[in-house]
Amino acid sequence: MAPKPSIDKLIGTARKAAKDQDWIRAVEGYAAVLSRFPSNAKAKRALQDLRPTALPALLAQAQREQGTNQWAEAARSLSAAALLAPAMPEVLMALAACQLELGAAPDARKTAGQVLKLDPRHVQALNYKGRAEREMGLNGDAMKSFQAALDLQPDNAATLNNLGITARAGGDRTAAAAYCERALAVDPESAEVHRNLAQVTRYTADHPHLQVMRDLAAGPVGKRPSAAPLHFALFKALDEAGQSADAFEHLTTANRAVLQRDPYDFQSDALSYAMAKSLMPEARAVDAGPEITPRPIFVLGLPRSGTTLVERILTRDPKVQAGGELPVVQAATSRMLKSVMGRDDKRLREDDLLNLRAEIIAGFAAYTDGRPVIIDKTPLNFRWSGFIAAALPEARIVHLARDPMGVAWSLYRLSFAGRAHGFVYDPVDIAKYMVLHRSFMAHWTEHYPERIFHLDYETLIAEPEAQTRALAAATGLDWTEDWLHPEEATNQVLTASADQVRRPMYKGSNDQWRRYEAELKPLRDALRDAGILDAG
Repeated sequence: MAPKPSIDKLIGTARKAAKDQDWIRAVEGYAAVLSRFPSNAKAKRALQDLRPTALPALLAQAQREQGTNQWAEAARSLSAAALLAPAMPEVLMALAACQLELGAAPDARKTAGQVLKLDPRHVQALNYKGRAEREMGLNGDAMKSFQAALDLQPDNAATLNNLGITARAGGDRTAAAAYCERALAVDPESAEVHRNLAQVTRYTADHPHLQVMRDLAAGPVGKRPSAAPLHFALFKALDEAGQSADAFEHLTTANRAVLQRDPYDFQSDALSYAMAKSLMPEARAVDAGPEITPRPIFVLGLPRSGTTLVERILTRDPKVQAGGELPVVQAATSRMLKSVMGRDDKRLREDDLLNLRAEIIAGFAAYTDGRPVIIDKTPLNFRWSGFIAAALPEARIVHLARDPMGVAWSLYRLSFAGRAHGFVYDPVDIAKYMVLHRSFMAHWTEHYPERIFHLDYETLIAEPEAQTRALAAATGLDWTEDWLHPEEATNQVLTASADQVRRPMYKGSNDQWRRYEAELKPLRDALRDAGILDAG
């Protein structure tokens, strides 16, 4: 291990960075000194001297980065600003917001906690803390944080909406609906809250909320760029009410609105994925050493292919923690790829994979509740299956496959969080992305045939005992008859499957698209043209 640089060298480097107006490196350098020697007078004085100039520059820089969705860069700028101004709640709140955007829930929880130490009655900090806790699977803690915020401001629509989301994630649809209705009484034009209420409501043609949403969509609110959630809600309501033509019209409007606000570039995804494949033309594995705890199981595939159901099946083993969709692998892999592509030779080295391993292990450690196994069911981790297999030899990978038309329809009819899901709003993009997924999994399976367990959703539903026994063997877990009853699992569900997976496994979900067979001809044609569906 290389020796740590001397204090004088660290201060000299930080001083030069300040002279060059590289405020982040300057602040981080002095902070590194204080982390080793908290009473170092030179570093303390230097940070104080930097504050009048560096703090406004860092905040302005962070604002520019946020405006272009550069959340990681903005978080680094704000982290430096927070080191200069640890008692300014507005700086810490901006940092927590970035951390939530990045999916860094443990960091956001810690940052919001810093604000609450300064001001225990800070309602937005309580909401940020609750959101972070919800993302970490700490549903009970999240409800306490939101309730504390509600006690301070009983008519806060954001708090009520957060309570509604959290209640639904825990399986309490009645409470979720009540919170959403209270939120709409405060903010009746919130498209997001209307969508959240729609998710926990069963509609008939005369349901009063259906008419409220129709009236809202027909006015100025329905034409706003932020109206997509309202149109998705109307699709669900009208679909359940049997008004298919009107339902599909709102679905088309919703998808177009999302693409208008955030255009999707398939080529950008294709190039980044091709780069990942080119870095590992053959199987690799690090010399891992002792097996890690918690041992990860990755459940992946296309979104809506059954990953949530499989997570609930696996958690019927009491040793297994449901992690949900964690940002750990995406963040760690992105940093690794950025480092590799920044070098002249652009070759993946052994130490890259070892660093990736260390970062993923540290990331999971922030989420573990102490059980020896944790599940990361982020579907799009399929992109990094090879890196996962190489860096984590003890990890198990479960890849889900499902009827292509059933998956494609489910993708098109739902809204998703995050820019990584930009492909779901256009039939042609869905088809191209499904080809990309198939190509990726063929590549990684060729490299790691014994490491990737392929599970077919339809076969799982038709033969649950045989398939769950095979799943248990593939993941190194102990099968019991409890595995046949995933609806009895108690972990929270934040995805669109929140209600579906609380029912016993059932057949028929793949055929729901047939109600819109005529309207979905462009989607079917795109899948056929891509070779995903057979001609005929």
